[in-house]
Amino acid sequence: MNRKALALWLPMLSLASLVATSTPAGAQVPAPDAGPPDAAAHADAGSDAATDAGPDAGPDAGAGPDAATDAGGASDAGLAADSALATAPPAAPTDTLPEEFRPALSLSVDPPSGVMTGDLVTLVITADANAGDDVAIPRQEFSPFEVLDSSAEPTPRPDNAGGTGGTRFSFRIDLLALEPGQHEIGPILIRVVTADGTLGDVYTAPVTIEVGSVLGNEPDAQPKPPTAPVDVVEEDYTLAWVGGGLLGLALLALIMFLVARWWLRREKPIPPPPPPRPAWEVALEELGALGRRLDEDTEAQHLTRWVDQLSDSLRVYLGARYGFDGIESTTDEAVARIRRKKPKGITAEQVAGILGDCDLVKFAKATPERERCIALLDAATGIVKATTARLGGEVVTDVPGGATDPPETEEREETAEPPEPIEPEGSEEVEP
Repeated sequence: MNRKALALWLPMLSLASLVATSTPAGAQVPAPDAGPPDAAAHADAGSDAATDAGPDAGPDAGAGPDAATDAGGASDAGLAADSALATAPPAAPTDTLPEEFRPALSLSVDPPSGVMTGDLVTLVITADANAGDDVAIPRQEFSPFEVLDSSAEPTPRPDNAGGTGGTRFSFRIDLLALEPGQHEIGPILIRVVTADGTLGDVYTAPVTIEVGSVLGNEPDAQPKPPTAPVDVVEEDYTLAWVGGGLLGLALLALIMFLVARWWLRREKPIPPPPPPRPAWEVALEELGALGRRLDEDTEAQHLTRWVDQLSDSLRVYLGARYGFDGIESTTDEAVARIRRKKPKGITAEQVAGILGDCDLVKFAKATPERERCIALLDAATGIVKATTARLGGEVVTDVPGGATDPPETEEREETAEPPEPIEPEGSEEVEP
C-alpha cells in the first residue's frame, strides 16, 4: 500500500463519513475530485444509506437499533472506498509536449542481462529532436540504483536530402546495482524546449533489469567463523643494510683520514737550491755598486775601505771562476793559479798588478786618489769582462752544475791593461 496516498485519503474519508451521518434527507455530498470512479460510487452508496436512515433515526425512537445498523453499513462503505483508493496503482505519466514536437526516443541497457550486485549498468538514451530543439534529462531518482556518472553529447542529424534535419542527443547514465531482485527503471523524464520556446516533457518506456545476488547460491549465507591468529614472521634486513652502509662509510672515512695524515707527514724531499748565478754577473754587480759609491766614499774619506772591497770582489770572482778560494789565498797564490789556468784575454801579470796595488792600500797604508780608484775599477771590470764565458758570441748566463771551468771562450781583441802601480807614502826614487 502507498503510505502517502493512504495518509492523503484518510482525512477526506473521515470527513465524508461525518457529513453522511449529519446531512438531512435528500442532500447530496460531492465526491472528492482526485478519487477514482469506483471510490466515488462507494462514497455515493454510503451517502444514500445514511440519507435513508436519517428520517427514521430522528423522530422515531423505536427505530434506534435499525438506524445504528444503517449507520454501521455507511461506515463499512467508507472503509471499502479507502481500501480501493489505497490499492489502486499509480497512474502512468503522460507526455505534455505536443505530438509534432516529440523527439524519437530509444533506450538501451548495457549489459542487458547477467547483472549482479555491485556491477555497473549503463543506460544509453537517444533522442532525435527537430532542428533548433533542446533536449535535457533533469535530475531524478533511479532507486535502488545509484547514479555514478552521466554525460550528454549532441550531434547533427542529417535528413534524407543531405541537409541538417535536426539534432541527435545521446545521454549516458552509469548506474551501480545495489540490491538484488527484479527492478524497473523508468519511465525516465526527458524535458524538451522547442525552437519557438514551447516547454514540455516526454517519457521513455520503462525497462526491467534483473539483478542477481553474489550470495544467491547459498540458501543461508553466513560469515566465516573467526580464525585463530597466526604468527607471521618476516625477515626484514633494512636495519642491517643501513647499519652496514653506515659502518662502511665510517671505515672509508677513517682510511681516507689516515692516508691524508700520512701524506701530510711524510718526509718530503728537500727542493734543490736555485742554480748559482754566474760569477761574472755577481762580480759586475758588485763593481757597479762600488762605482756608484765612489763619490760618496771620496767625500767621506773612505777610499781605503772602498779599495779593500774592490780587492775582495775581484778575488771572489777569480776564485769562483777558476776553482780556488780567492779570499783565503794570497796574491802570489792567486797569481800562480791564474798562471796555471792560462785564461784567454788576460795575463797573470795584469791580475798581479791590480791585486798588488790593492795590497799597498790595505797593508802599506797608501792613500789612494780618486783617479787611481777609477783606474783600479776600470781594470777590475776589464778583467771580469775579458774572462766572461761566451758561446757563439753570447754571454753564458747559466753554468750547469755550478762548474767553475768555463766552456771554450772566444779570443778578445782587447785585453785588460794593468793600472799604474801605487807608490807608498814616503818612498823616494833611488837613482841607480
